[in-house]
Amino acid sequence: MSLVDDLQITELRLEGGNRFVSKMKLSQYHAQPIGFLNGGATLAYAEAIAGRMSFELLPEGSFAVGQSITAQHVHSTRCEGYLHAAGELLHKGRRSHVWNIRMTDDSGALISQVTVTCAIVNMK
Repeated sequence: MSLVDDLQITELRLEGGNRFVSKMKLSQYHAQPIGFLNGGATLAYAEAIAGRMSFELLPEGSFAVGQSITAQHVHSTRCEGYLHAAGELLHKGRRSHVWNIRMTDDSGALISQVTVTCAIVNMK
């Protein structure tokens, strides 16, 4: 079992080489004690999917690890339905990738705006 499995990420696909879409099924696993989405779950989701998408873009022998994450949680949501993510690659360098990820609820309302920087590591 992986973090992606635990978080209940049910969709993750690259679109056009510099964008991706994803969704995460929300449940009590993702909730604060009062039933709203925990910001930490949102951050874990963002870093997991950014790293996975960077990996898809890298040559064999390289991988991506989270280096920095910044988020603005702008609206609360109950842990029902899905949290949708739309990511765009802002920078594709030899040593880092920077992703901008817009997190929305099922109605399209902005929940969080997240920026993830992935460090590119050579396995050799």
